[in-house]
Amino acid sequence: MEENSLSPDLKSKIQTVLAGLNQGLVERDTVLKMALLTVLAGENILLIGPPGTAKSLIARRIAEVLAPIDNSHRYFEYLLTKFSTPDEIFGPLSIAALKADCVKRNTAGYLPTVRIAFLDEIFKASSSILNALLTILNERLYHNGAELQHVPMQALIAASNELPTGQDELSALYDRFLVRVFVGYVQLDNLPLLFAKTPEPVPFTPFSGEELAAIKSAADEVTIPPHIVEAVQQIWQKHREMFKEDNREQLSDRRLKKIIKLLSVSAVTNGRTEVDLSDVLLLKDCLWNHYDNALKVREMILGVLQGFSYEVVIEGASQIIEKPKQASKSVIKGYKGSGTQNDPILIEDIHHIERLEQSEVGQQGYYFKQTADIDCSALTTWPNIDFCGHYDGGCHTIKRDKRAALFEKIQPRSSVCHLKLDGLSLADRVDDSEIVACTTVRCSLLGTAKNSHVIACKAERHLIVKNATQCVIKRCHSSWSLIGNTATACKISDCLITLTPSSKKEGAYNMGGVVDVLIDMSVVEQSFVTGRYKSTDRHVFVSSITTNCNNSTIRCCAFGVFQYGVHQMFGGLFLAVHSQVSKGRIAAEVKGQSTLQNNIALDSHAGTSDSNGKDGKSVPVALFTQHYFENYLGWDFDTVWQWNTAENRPELQSVGVGAVVNGVKKASTNSTTEDLLTQQIRANIWL
Repeated sequence: MEENSLSPDLKSKIQTVLAGLNQGLVERDTVLKMALLTVLAGENILLIGPPGTAKSLIARRIAEVLAPIDNSHRYFEYLLTKFSTPDEIFGPLSIAALKADCVKRNTAGYLPTVRIAFLDEIFKASSSILNALLTILNERLYHNGAELQHVPMQALIAASNELPTGQDELSALYDRFLVRVFVGYVQLDNLPLLFAKTPEPVPFTPFSGEELAAIKSAADEVTIPPHIVEAVQQIWQKHREMFKEDNREQLSDRRLKKIIKLLSVSAVTNGRTEVDLSDVLLLKDCLWNHYDNALKVREMILGVLQGFSYEVVIEGASQIIEKPKQASKSVIKGYKGSGTQNDPILIEDIHHIERLEQSEVGQQGYYFKQTADIDCSALTTWPNIDFCGHYDGGCHTIKRDKRAALFEKIQPRSSVCHLKLDGLSLADRVDDSEIVACTTVRCSLLGTAKNSHVIACKAERHLIVKNATQCVIKRCHSSWSLIGNTATACKISDCLITLTPSSKKEGAYNMGGVVDVLIDMSVVEQSFVTGRYKSTDRHVFVSSITTNCNNSTIRCCAFGVFQYGVHQMFGGLFLAVHSQVSKGRIAAEVKGQSTLQNNIALDSHAGTSDSNGKDGKSVPVALFTQHYFENYLGWDFDTVWQWNTAENRPELQSVGVGAVVNGVKKASTNSTTEDLLTQQIRANIWL
């Protein structure tokens, strides 16, 4: 792709400016990036969020990125109320003009004469102010009496604690803010950063009028390839389909024209003459009107872009792009596909599954792609498949009525993703591999796991039946204990366990909701346990995270409602019919150099309130809300969790088959290739 004619130092300068803008701020880098891009594109941005989140400070810092020019002022800011008058925003009426029978304002120093303006609580302004703002925001013109005055404004930054609802008169104003960004409170884990002294500002050179003109001129020459036009068209269509019942979400033709401009500026500031897929991802902050829909819009855009992505083959310092193609000559007789990531071997029927047992098929490191649901119930004897390779289920199902494991063992440096298993577990054993976005029905997912990553998977029973060693497990959901026996040196985060066990063991039964035994510097954090025990004929004691925490850490976890039969119990975490023995709401036993930190449990469960103790802090149901989880436990409700109002508990936004992981496709485990979209996002300074 050709580079543009702008200064080769432009990208470096933008990065220096962003570093200066971020100096002393916490968790504001994304907001500042979008604000600076909006300014360079000559558009407007709306900052939405509660009071005290540095919205005005962001606006003041952004104003510093523009060098002053003749006959204009750099910055104007004002807090609007329903009582604000046009004089306060646009300037007082000119007495001299009134004497000459003219109505004209002295605008010097007011909004019509500045480069950057900041209007706080913009939706509270009167209609006389709002109507005047419409032409300023769109055409950069102000009707000053009988004169049409040019406004040198590069961008208007507005802020509001809430979005306009049920006020049709504000829709035209709202539509003129191309970029909308939510500014929230700092996450709990980063609060200590606010105690640090504010460092000296990082110096940077503001953008001159000549530089802004050069960016605009280069953006006018940017090429938008046909596949980008098609991607945007698909996004528009899917947006309309997604929100056809939501009148709040509409996309105007004006917004599309502004988006084209924004994409072009993103390209030139990244040193390109063409818009690429990563630029289109910026639409995540442009296509929602209500913040409740922001995540849906982001995932929809990612889904469309992934359909236009393909593999980039890296040879040394150079990169050769291989576009999608039809399957080439088969590498194995009876299959289609050459077994590469760009041309995988296609798994189309029961015969293709059964032949994975052959070493020349299933142990050569090939890439496989399942293309249809496959019912394997007719296989009365299950093959012993020792698998080495990469299997993409394509969001399809493999079904069998008699329980077995699809793979006896998954060999190191393998991966399995986007596969649903009905009546089958995935593997008896997995070593040094990745399992991503898989789902099991009527079965657990894995027997044992070692040195592996298990991400965004959902199991109707255990995620891992026996032991996990040196594994990373995140964003997973299980309906029995996450790990049935021992977790050794594991990192477990953002997991949901909705316990519904019905064990047939006799006598008393101890169970950890996340894991039975947690040892050797394992960590469990920001995970949630709830559920219901079906049987009523035995003694069962449950600790929400583990029965034995040995030299490990449990932090920012929570235990919610737990029912026994049809009745919620009020002791331990879960107690037998006639017994009430507290085993520890978070952990039954704590040994060695273990740390329990900032954990909570509903106060309906018996125990001693101590956020750093075995029982966790007692929290009443009235406080057991998303607000509490976000601000006390620091949980991520932007990209990981969402609140289930009906059940009054958190749940994962994206888990199981088809889950979006890390926002983009998983990078190839082959060091010579990577996903194009992933590569472009990494190279884009605005993402």
